[in-house]
Amino acid sequence: MKTIIIGAGKVGFSIAQILSYANHDVVVIENNSERKQIVEEHLDVQTILGSGGSISTLQEAGICDAQLLVAVTEYDELNMISCLLGKKLGVKKTVARVRNPEYADNNQVSADSLGIDLVINPEQVTAEMVGKLAEVPEAINVDYYADGRVQMVELQLTKDSPVANKQLKDIKFPKPNLIVAILRNEEMIIPRGDDQLKPDDLVFVLAETTNMVAIEKVLGKERIKTENVTILGGGRIGFYLAQLLEKKGYTVKLIEKNIEICKQISQKLTNTLVLQGDGSDITLLEEEEVGQTDFFVAVTNDDKVNLLVSIIAKHLGAKRTIAQIRRTEYVPLVEKVGIDIAISPRLLTAGAILRFIRKGDIVSVSLIGGAKAEMIELIAQTDSRVIGKQLKDLKFPKDAIIGAVVRGEDVIVPTGRDSIKPCDRVIVFALPKAISKVEKFFTQT
Repeated sequence: MKTIIIGAGKVGFSIAQILSYANHDVVVIENNSERKQIVEEHLDVQTILGSGGSISTLQEAGICDAQLLVAVTEYDELNMISCLLGKKLGVKKTVARVRNPEYADNNQVSADSLGIDLVINPEQVTAEMVGKLAEVPEAINVDYYADGRVQMVELQLTKDSPVANKQLKDIKFPKPNLIVAILRNEEMIIPRGDDQLKPDDLVFVLAETTNMVAIEKVLGKERIKTENVTILGGGRIGFYLAQLLEKKGYTVKLIEKNIEICKQISQKLTNTLVLQGDGSDITLLEEEEVGQTDFFVAVTNDDKVNLLVSIIAKHLGAKRTIAQIRRTEYVPLVEKVGIDIAISPRLLTAGAILRFIRKGDIVSVSLIGGAKAEMIELIAQTDSRVIGKQLKDLKFPKDAIIGAVVRGEDVIVPTGRDSIKPCDRVIVFALPKAISKVEKFFTQT
């Protein structure tokens, strides 16, 4: 599959990296020579110095032979024009990153009007992820598959966890589940029965959604209902998040420094208390009882402010803290300073675009562990290689594992003796180097 990516910023780089690992034919167009050089030094992809809004540049990139064009520059208008030109020049599918609500929330911005098959709004994607985390506050990450019937949670084990230093085969769970991966010291491990769970491990658990609470208890985690949320930052993420949480019935408080932004969003929000003030002012945080909040979310445009105020909120007693981190070099700091969760709009946007890109009958794709692996939900095709064989006989890629199978009304955590039938929904965990092999297993023979 040939893909042209316009824009080699963090999102564009991430998508190019993931697709190149999967042996896709990738061309990156970038008008900044320094960014272009970074791509050339780190990725095995073709690069072109130029603008995605130039017909000659698109033709040089081979637009006529491309199956997909992804425009993710920082300029909405350039992304939309690039998609429009790409469609006129013959590309089959187009994706545009669009931030401005005038475009992103306008139903006229679609494939019909501008030749865009998918409009992706990073701020909205980020707000939706935080909304999911509010429902499962004990998790570092959460995702859903098979129309919400299967859940994946990422949990961090503590030294007090009842399963710390135990082998997986010795842990007795009340409900079927599978620990599909362990992230330990930046290494992603697909565990076997003899592997031990250790303090500070990040474990990725896959199970039927209705069973997850009982499974988490065995791992030493309790689900406490979130009732009130405090948001720092009234930008687009903060605004979208407040709107979303209002609809879900949470008590929401939003702190924003800029008085004009406060006026604008307070007119659009119905049940959110909007406060004008400096979030780094400890006195303000104490007066607004931030220490009593169930969920504190820092989503300003300044990573340092997000880190600082999240630390203060945690110190004051906030039960869970989330900080938006755009600069990847700050991510390792999060765990060390006591912040519960770091969210990256870049990775969330890349994951949303990958859901659209993946070939075959792929329903969804989630990047997990900071893009160190993927969780893929597929529909098994009638004549694919996996049909009818017991899993132990499949010779499935060693860097991948089938975590769950959804068949009709049943959710199955499979063993080696189980087999896959046509139209099953299959949820697979895979490391990057195994993804293309997994796709081949599920495509038609």
